[in-house]
Amino acid sequence: FLPNPHWDPKLRPMTGLDKPVAAFLDRHTEVHNFIYQTRSYLELWLPMLETNNRSYLTVAIGCTGGKHRSVYIAEQLADNFRSRGKNVQSRHRTLEKRKS
Repeated sequence: FLPNPHWDPKLRPMTGLDKPVAAFLDRHTEVHNFIYQTRSYLELWLPMLETNNRSYLTVAIGCTGGKHRSVYIAEQLADNFRSRGKNVQSRHRTLEKRKS
């Protein structure tokens, strides 16, 4: 449902960590809407989890290949919450598998 950089031959070998892929995704309103809605959901529920002494929350974002859209979106969310003083760790399972 979100535009896929995989179909652009120049972007295909890159990941969501690369600026050209980020620029491609950043041009699409639906990507912004997805990030906004996901961030809003987390902002609503995080205080309640913290009040109940939950020490961590796992958020998983996936896409078809696991290297463009999900990586970009996860990093956008992580950066947002880091900027608010939250301790955020991001891991990209598919990218880690490609390195090994």
